[in-house]
Amino acid sequence: MPSSTLAVALVKQRIERENNTLRREMERSAIYQPKKTFGAGADVLFPALGFVSGKVVAIRPGVNPDLGAFDVVTVEMRDGASRDFAANLLGQHRLNDDAALSALLNQRGEVIEPEVLCDLYAPTIVNVLDTELPRRETFIHIGTDWFLRALMADVGAGHLNLAEAVLDVASGGPLPTSVILRDLGLPADVTGSLQVVSLNSALAHDDRFDEVSLDSEPAWFLRRLEPLEVRTVPSQLIHVPRIQTEVQPALVQLAKALDDELDFENVKVVSADLSTEKATIVLTFPHRRAGTLGWGHRLGAILPNVSKPRLPIYIQDKVTGKRFAVWLVKDGRYIFGLGDWYKQNDLPAGAELEIARTSEANVFLIDAKRHKPRREWVRHASLRDQKFRLETAQKSISCQTDDLMSVFIDDVRIFDALRAQHTDVVQIVREIFPEIAKLSPQGNVHARTLFAVANVVSRVAPLDVFGALTTSGLYAPVGDYYWHLSDKN
Repeated sequence: MPSSTLAVALVKQRIERENNTLRREMERSAIYQPKKTFGAGADVLFPALGFVSGKVVAIRPGVNPDLGAFDVVTVEMRDGASRDFAANLLGQHRLNDDAALSALLNQRGEVIEPEVLCDLYAPTIVNVLDTELPRRETFIHIGTDWFLRALMADVGAGHLNLAEAVLDVASGGPLPTSVILRDLGLPADVTGSLQVVSLNSALAHDDRFDEVSLDSEPAWFLRRLEPLEVRTVPSQLIHVPRIQTEVQPALVQLAKALDDELDFENVKVVSADLSTEKATIVLTFPHRRAGTLGWGHRLGAILPNVSKPRLPIYIQDKVTGKRFAVWLVKDGRYIFGLGDWYKQNDLPAGAELEIARTSEANVFLIDAKRHKPRREWVRHASLRDQKFRLETAQKSISCQTDDLMSVFIDDVRIFDALRAQHTDVVQIVREIFPEIAKLSPQGNVHARTLFAVANVVSRVAPLDVFGALTTSGLYAPVGDYYWHLSDKN
């Protein structure tokens, strides 16, 4: 059970233990009232003192002319302290009122609900449990639950090898624990639920297996059959070293609009800008080449909130209805498995893709916004003499694109070698700016276009591109995010 449930159970147990102790004390002890007489050795319970108890060890006459004759009893309390109390005192005293005593005894029964007490002290109790239980060999932690190790089934190397074989036959998975269990033959004297828990624990501690469920019910995948690009960030997505520089506020806002995953921690998209039903993402060249899609704030608002490093989900083509598996990869914040779909739809860098939720938690619609092919003048990137070149060319377009970010390339593989040669974002901007500027009669370059083209040469973050643009002194803003070569050149 979870630590929070354990905390409630502990509170209930403590209340029950204290009530049992009090019940025993009331059965063998006299309830203290000043009017009563107590003999030496008598056990006495004091409701007005929080129901503490003690033993009478001495009796002597009391001296107070105003009260008349009475006794003073010395009581040794359970904590070892000695206290004196009046006894055989027949005069007026609030504790001599039987109705008041009855009310005090009844009040003891009005115990606060354990859940209320747990709510009051939950942070303390849960923190203690989460700190202490891992130190105890008798407990085992699986997911959010704690179990007694002694109750677990013994899952050995042979069982785990069988689990690997079961997943191998299933193309790696994912398979729920209950399905894997069918072929393992765990001891019959262990209940089914504990068999599931025991196997989950063993699989979680074996590097051959990945837990990839979207909910609290574990499902397992054979790690060696996961795509390499899921376990290791594709080379096309490995970015050049980041730079630390000031960026104009307007360009920070543009970086926010671009919502690139490389700037996920640096640029926050406010929740009001995020739809929870669908998001439109512009496909950049590195993701087109790698068969991936960036997982920025907008896409993150659509996708499930996951803490696991890798998670398979399904993408369904909105037009054809075809469904295929992809992987959410937390390290690098990308979705892998879209390469074949990109090729089938002949999508260029700059294509606008719409991702939407469905009624199924692990299925998402994708729409390339295709239309009848039409020939248009577009930016076309190529290599000549191993140098990056950009020109305008007529190409057939059959999908919706971002005009400022679209870049058409005949063979996306030709820039793989070029990427290794470009590790300095300042140099990248210096090389590509003239190539973009020459396509405009005014020689102007939009910052969005600069970012898109820079990512053809290598993988760079928006803020780094904009930082190189603004701090070099080689370029001057001319308005509306357009820049021009500075007169200082």
